[in-house]
Amino acid sequence: MRHKAVTIRDVAKRAGVGVSTVSYVINGHDNHVSSETRDLILEAARELNYRPNAIARSMVKRKTATIGLIITELQNALFIPVTAGVEAVLQPEKYHILLASARDVSSEINAIETMRAQQVDGFIIMSLSLRFPEAHLLQLQEAGIPFVVINRDLENDAINQIRLDEYGAGRMATQHLLDLGHSRIAIITGPLDENPNVRRRSAIGRYQGWRSILEENSLPISDAWIVDGQYTFDGGYQAARYLATLFQDGSDAPTACLISGDMMAMGALKGFHDAGVNVPKNMAVITIGDPPFAAYTIPALTTLVLPIYEAGQIAARLVVESLKAEKPIDPQRIILKPQLQIRESCGARGKEMTADQYTKGGT
Repeated sequence: MRHKAVTIRDVAKRAGVGVSTVSYVINGHDNHVSSETRDLILEAARELNYRPNAIARSMVKRKTATIGLIITELQNALFIPVTAGVEAVLQPEKYHILLASARDVSSEINAIETMRAQQVDGFIIMSLSLRFPEAHLLQLQEAGIPFVVINRDLENDAINQIRLDEYGAGRMATQHLLDLGHSRIAIITGPLDENPNVRRRSAIGRYQGWRSILEENSLPISDAWIVDGQYTFDGGYQAARYLATLFQDGSDAPTACLISGDMMAMGALKGFHDAGVNVPKNMAVITIGDPPFAAYTIPALTTLVLPIYEAGQIAARLVVESLKAEKPIDPQRIILKPQLQIRESCGARGKEMTADQYTKGGT
């Protein structure tokens, strides 16, 4: 048998005060209430095990203290730190996260509509840098709902955006290999397809960064050294097996390789191993993205660490600031730079580089 829920009227009756006074105390608007009365109300609420009705409160306040977080793939390791960064800011501010995944624009629109029906106060949207249409985001903007987009290819400066410096990451990784004495540097890329639903800004930016360093140093760029690994384990494995064949047919084989994503790097390490190519003795390897397993591969992966956790923190702060502001705040366009983490796969020891050193120019 279910017990009847305790209401605010029950608390008021137990404390001997009016319902409005209890409401002031429960909702934190009790500056005009004496400390004795406040303590009396809180004690009555504890004795009755009173729990405020969140739905009723949200209907009155027109706020739910909930932020919608929409990401492309729940299973992708890239989204774990961004979620942790968002939570680190929202939790002290007493906001909750409503999480959804959306692999394409239609599912993203559905997720936004579903969350709006649940009266979320704002949105943080992070994708795998695909170029999606912007119409549904402009509708959020017109409705006055605060939101921030992370890692999205948008040209609209009126939308809060946080981008990762993909071009700078490609330059920095390639320059590091160059500094180690390599001049024949291959790249395993992400999707560079002309189809806007497939290609990713991250893949293009990293490729362009790689190419710019080689061109500036008048180094060879061979089409045979450019392999699409599709940002997958198997794609990285197959790309490495292909590059390994260049050692066997007498061609000028590359001595180093930039792998544009950590999933591909994992596959590539096995691909090189299975083909008898020693990393880093025969092939120096560097990748972009620094998941926890990068330090435990054999050899441990040298990586460009993307500030994903920081992106989540900044996005959450922007949304909270917008919700607290009395008038609209200016939109922000923020670019975050990577950091080099040297381990074993590149054959280097003890050398560090700053992100600003090799990021001249833009995408």
